[in-house]
Amino acid sequence: MALFAAEGAFDPPATRAALAACRAPALLLTGEFDLNSPPGATAEFAGLFPDGRLVVQPGAGHYPWLDDAGRFVVTVAAFLG
Repeated sequence: MALFAAEGAFDPPATRAALAACRAPALLLTGEFDLNSPPGATAEFAGLFPDGRLVVQPGAGHYPWLDDAGRFVVTVAAFLG
């Protein structure tokens, strides 16, 4: 935990470059009412990946797997294919 906010831990240009180089599909799933990772911000993050896929789970908050486990599992299973 001490390293999370350590000097140099936040380097936005380096992070954007690393995400742009990621060749794997990335699923970013957020809840419709997520205040910690709101859909708009999560959409911006998804756009940083070459194959970023955004899913906004209706009616869910920050813990979509608790708010509607069935929908969450279907979404993640479909992504994993």
